[in-house]
Amino acid sequence: MKIYHHLPENKNIFITPAITIGTFDGVHRGHRKILSALLEVSKKESRDPVVITFSAHPRKVLQPGAPVKIITTPEEKINAIYDFGIPNIILLNFTERMARMRAIDFYNDVLISKLDAKIIVIGYDHAFGNNRVGNYDFLTQLTANTGVEIIRVEEEDIHSKPISSSWIKREIEKGNIGKANSLLGWRYCISGTVIKGKGRGRDLGFPTANIVPVHSDKVVPGDGVYAVRVKLEKDVLKNGILNIGTNPTFFEDTRTIEVHILDFNGIIYDKPITVEFHKRLREEIAFDSKEQLIDQIKRDRIEAVRLLGGKNDQ
Repeated sequence: MKIYHHLPENKNIFITPAITIGTFDGVHRGHRKILSALLEVSKKESRDPVVITFSAHPRKVLQPGAPVKIITTPEEKINAIYDFGIPNIILLNFTERMARMRAIDFYNDVLISKLDAKIIVIGYDHAFGNNRVGNYDFLTQLTANTGVEIIRVEEEDIHSKPISSSWIKREIEKGNIGKANSLLGWRYCISGTVIKGKGRGRDLGFPTANIVPVHSDKVVPGDGVYAVRVKLEKDVLKNGILNIGTNPTFFEDTRTIEVHILDFNGIIYDKPITVEFHKRLREEIAFDSKEQLIDQIKRDRIEAVRLLGGKNDQ
């Protein structure tokens, strides 16, 4: 993997590259269609495939002060693009200067002068430059006599609706994790650090790890109980049931992310942890007694094991 945090000074660093540019938040099935087209044309014409993307969502600059939630952190995005088969990634810091840059200047100064792009692969609705002038029609007219090839990739539809990052974020926030995973083409994950909680789960007989996400902008699924897989240090993988919400049975109001890891008794405070969401089991509800809650958690365990495999030892 070659990651560049600035535009290369030497434009000969790539062999007559084929380039695509975008935010690629989620690296979802629509994005993968673009990456597939990039790989296909690169292999066919013996060119280096290059992805230009951003370390933070452009809306952080374009709409300062407005909340911006993301599906993938910069590290997750880079790994997903690389795992798809793209070895060259330019990860730029989207700045106010870049936001003001005219499309013609970005094309001439960046894509041509600095990168010597020979092929530009663009999504059906993508546009760059100030006021989003740099769309497919703009590029087609601009490159008509230059020998630079423009490839437009059509949308990836589900139920006659194009897949988009905003659609996926809405599904995640509503707790529709199965739908979100289907749109993504992979299972949604959250990575974080385990902190010490109130110990209520241990008192109930189901100790939980309280998770603080690594990236505060990462979208958190809607309140409820989920069947998850848990990745611990040294690539240890366990099944689990995860609760997101405010623990209404105990009249709390702080929203937490807590996972009960099946078949695990280790101490993991301050350790990294990643949870992979498989299915939402139920809503978070207030129970009339602690005993009712315990009975429901036992049923949640059984259902999670049924979905994920393994054994239910408790």
